[in-house]
Amino acid sequence: MEPQSDHGTKSFRVIVVGAGIVGLSLSHALQLANINHVVLEKHKEIVSLRGSALVLFPSAARILDQFGVLQIMQQSTLPVQREFVRWPDGSVNTRPSNHYNLLAHFGVAPISLNRHSLVRYLYDGLPDKSTIRTDARVERIEQNDAAVKVFLEDGSYEAGDLVIGADGVHSLTRNFMWDHSDLTHPDWVPVSDKHFAFTEYKAIFGVSAPDRFPGLGPADMHVCLGEGTSKLVFTQPGAVMWAVMYKDKYSQPPKPFRPDEHETEEVARRFKHLKITEDITFEDLWTWKLRGGILNMEEGILEKWHAGRIVLVGDSAHKMTADIGMGANMAIESAAALANVLQRAVAAHSHQDYHPTQSELSALFTEYQSQRFARVKRIMELSSSTTRMRSYQSLWKRFWISHIATLPIMQRFMAKKMIAGFATAPKLDYARVRTIDENMKGWRLGQENKKHPSWPATATSLIFLLSTGE
Repeated sequence: MEPQSDHGTKSFRVIVVGAGIVGLSLSHALQLANINHVVLEKHKEIVSLRGSALVLFPSAARILDQFGVLQIMQQSTLPVQREFVRWPDGSVNTRPSNHYNLLAHFGVAPISLNRHSLVRYLYDGLPDKSTIRTDARVERIEQNDAAVKVFLEDGSYEAGDLVIGADGVHSLTRNFMWDHSDLTHPDWVPVSDKHFAFTEYKAIFGVSAPDRFPGLGPADMHVCLGEGTSKLVFTQPGAVMWAVMYKDKYSQPPKPFRPDEHETEEVARRFKHLKITEDITFEDLWTWKLRGGILNMEEGILEKWHAGRIVLVGDSAHKMTADIGMGANMAIESAAALANVLQRAVAAHSHQDYHPTQSELSALFTEYQSQRFARVKRIMELSSSTTRMRSYQSLWKRFWISHIATLPIMQRFMAKKMIAGFATAPKLDYARVRTIDENMKGWRLGQENKKHPSWPATATSLIFLLSTGE
């Protein structure tokens, strides 16, 4: 590969692999930073019906507000209005008020929606869609100290200064990163990273027609406890979104899992008698589903998120269970954090053609990972523990989630720590927040905590220790 001429352009250029939530978030962030880039998506269409529901919390909502997407989203979705924690028989255990607390502190309540809907909002809201290249399957990546090339299956290639792997838990970019590291710096990536992810849970998920369930509100969040299962139900006008997480065989690394229709129906029959509410069973949801499927619930976090000219963001670097709804939020936060690092570097070299060496990029990537690693790891561990508590994986976990966590004093304590965690989340440092009022007390708390940087980590640690008993 020829050095400088291989950039294909005089300007600093980023190549993003994957046009899901992370890749599209990066395109928004890079466009706001006026950074030349391309996003490569292997599928012919950006938006598909793959994937389950997700919840957007204030930290991600603020970043989406900077993208100019949040207000449009709020016009066609409802924030969470009611929360329920339910016993295995469907009866109400407690009525949390997290959505009220978050609204009062940050001016925005959690929003539940389908993954493909968020992808649609992000794509439709892009100022320049020409940065997205579809039907672009990566074949190989070549790099040296001057540039990087991403070769595609159609024979073409994209050249630039760095590659961001935003292609999910089964990331091909991550494999190319490891291959390069093995050849050039064999000790850089720990051996454990090659098997960083494991599975112990799967999720059967879907969307059902709401008119069949008049007892559900238009913007509900239901958490349903159970022996060996944890159930989530979210509602929006026009959709009842649900998932049942269930314990399966432990596998590290995760085994490929692509169930056919017969296998999916077999799993659905296993859970048909599960109670979701007093009046709704899983069989009801499955019978009236509009679509459904089964996914592995991978868990794990890499020790090294970068090597050479490649850096990873989102599920390609950190993957968590669905129970606390933080996977997409952590990915969007990480995209913003990396964009901040890149924007500062480009701005500092605005007087010249900026093409950093591998060692210079490594310093930038290390800065990005150091900002994100501890927070993401703690959230991942909290999510993992929550899945196991809600599915009664030990007597202590069952007792904690059923009787201690529901005490009013514990609800208040955990709400306070949750607020502190969102308050200190990253945003784009170089773009304005458009509609959210950052003078609200939650965001002001974040400014105060910047003066005492150990506090957010302490708060998250306390939540984790108290919720797990470990």
